[in-house]
Amino acid sequence: MQNFKLTPPTKLDANSGVLGLNLYLNSLERHYFSEVSLQSYTSIDGTLEMTIDMKCNMELIEVLSFHNKSRWGNNGTGISPLKKSFEALAEQNTIKLDIEELTLFLNDTSIIIKKIDERSIPELLDEIIYEIANHHIYFTKGLTEKPYEIFIPVFEDHITDTINDNASLNGLKQKTPKSYFEFWGVYLESQEDALIYDVSRNMYIPANLDLYMIED
Repeated sequence: MQNFKLTPPTKLDANSGVLGLNLYLNSLERHYFSEVSLQSYTSIDGTLEMTIDMKCNMELIEVLSFHNKSRWGNNGTGISPLKKSFEALAEQNTIKLDIEELTLFLNDTSIIIKKIDERSIPELLDEIIYEIANHHIYFTKGLTEKPYEIFIPVFEDHITDTINDNASLNGLKQKTPKSYFEFWGVYLESQEDALIYDVSRNMYIPANLDLYMIED
């Protein structure tokens, strides 16, 4: 799902006219042990789309462990703090709000999560972190490689087919992702270019990722 920007990203703060923004920001910082910054732009349908950067002074393996133990990204309600705080923010405002992109800047890696559907990031962040933990042994190649950037998910138009008759790539090109758990883009320290990780098969597949398009 693609949104087209009508205005350039602007810093989102208490002067932006969004009610309850400070409480929202404080909630994210407290529950994710992070320094949080927000930007926004207005999409083609009038939605105020937020991009959220969380700078967390932990390594990936620490975040995964603490999340599994309900010590990171947990508020004791069974609902992720991101979802709960976003719902509270949305209820206070008449303008339609959503999260277009969330980036976790950790000490050893960055995780960039893109919106694929309405409220997909607040609804599914916990599941994404859970799946990253499940696949950590595989995308690190048995803990022998360390990723420094993970893009979730990979979109169809970000892929360049390098083997025309490869079954996985043919399937990948049929549609843009409706799930966060199909294909990820992963930068490993040993590789100059990003690799495509097939979540369903627990393996990398031969394809090129056009990161320039992701940055647009």
